[in-house]
Amino acid sequence: MKKSVLEKLEERELMELAQKLGISVRKGAKQPEIIKLIKSAQAALTPPAVKPRAKRAPSAPETGRSAARQHAEAAQPARNSSQQEVEESKFYTGAPPEEFRLPSELPYHYGDDRIVLLVRDPYWAYSYWEVSQKKLEIERGNLGRAGEDAYLALRVYDVTDVRFDGQNDHGHYDIGIYDRVGNWYVNTGMPGRSFIVDLGLKTQDGRFVTLARSNAVRTPRDSVSDVLDEEWMVPDSDFERIFALSGGLSALTGASSADVRLAGGGKLPFGIASPGMGSLALMSPVKKKQRAFWFVLNTELIVYGATEPDAKVSVQGRPVPLRPDGTFTLRFALPDGKQIIECSAISADEAETRCITPEVSRSTKVS
Repeated sequence: MKKSVLEKLEERELMELAQKLGISVRKGAKQPEIIKLIKSAQAALTPPAVKPRAKRAPSAPETGRSAARQHAEAAQPARNSSQQEVEESKFYTGAPPEEFRLPSELPYHYGDDRIVLLVRDPYWAYSYWEVSQKKLEIERGNLGRAGEDAYLALRVYDVTDVRFDGQNDHGHYDIGIYDRVGNWYVNTGMPGRSFIVDLGLKTQDGRFVTLARSNAVRTPRDSVSDVLDEEWMVPDSDFERIFALSGGLSALTGASSADVRLAGGGKLPFGIASPGMGSLALMSPVKKKQRAFWFVLNTELIVYGATEPDAKVSVQGRPVPLRPDGTFTLRFALPDGKQIIECSAISADEAETRCITPEVSRSTKVS
């Protein structure tokens, strides 16, 4: 590399070039000294020029070759040049690569201005970043005198369910950091929310200038899902087989374990349209006035089923909307006493009708 080209590089770029060439440069060396070391190393690596070999004058015996031998060599057919190139290409492995040396250690920075945000758990996220010194100097200069005391900070935005434009966040807070720190654990404190982090300069009067903006991440939930009636449907044959193998058949018929295994591939006298029940602990509390201690328990009834998607279904005389696959789910309060739930389905052409009426009883004992 020519000296004129090296003189156009900054000291930082020259140091990186010297490091790639394996040249040891003392700390605090200036541009002329670094250029001198690079030129010296390049001169040592450049092979000496090879002078062309002079042609040797033919000796007397060679000039006096027999006329017969000269005639035989002239009569030999010249080798086809293209065929010779093909033969030589069989053993050609390409030009030898230039010497390449990996740096002794990874560079401290790559000259980028960016920040990346990763999720650690429902309450914590991890962020790492890089900002060039040039970018910092420009933004400090734009702030004027306030830029002299401005410090690096992370601004954490809550952007749950919004397309963030820099202003429409649900809320944000700032974290002051040191200039030389390139990563930080962020305590979001809010599971199941989305966040974006800005790396910026914050002035003493509260102004914030963004240097880089991260990607958006969402922290996971820290509890089980509160969805109780997920949309699902199992074919009759699969439902009956699973019910039998799980022990449901023995509970209804008193069958042994061997009978249950045999029934796994058989037909049971009930289907998916049969009622299903569930219980939940909630509803209105009944407190004892004399003491603060209290206990409440209540139950709900879940009715679910399936039919043709274009059929009409009604429960206790009220129409029930169907999902696209023809399934439906209903939840009822279940008080004490006998509950009769009349359910009917009518085909789209009104030619067929099916009726199923579950009867459910509840009796609560309090002691």
